[in-house]
Amino acid sequence: MSEIVIRHRGGGFDDDGNPVPASDVELVAAAVAPAAAPAYLDRGRNGAKVSVSVYFRPAVDLTRNDELTVDGVRYRIEVQQWKPRRGGACRAGTLALCSTGEG
Repeated sequence: MSEIVIRHRGGGFDDDGNPVPASDVELVAAAVAPAAAPAYLDRGRNGAKVSVSVYFRPAVDLTRNDELTVDGVRYRIEVQQWKPRRGGACRAGTLALCSTGEG
């Protein structure tokens, strides 16, 4: 089963004060899980707790400057890319650790 999430990129102003266009793109997530494995709970930005983990396979274009909307909630993200081990059956993928609020 897959889930549609929205990637938000750009917007705001560049260093010269010129507007930077924003773009919203729908991405298909392989899975969305509440919270995260204990090893990832404190990896949100500025100490914020991770609320949702979003898994993409194959890997997608995400950076830590992007935001994701999952189930109607907009999150800041930390991004982890993984590659298959040599000879492994797993394909490359992306994990987005989503957090809200202040740390």
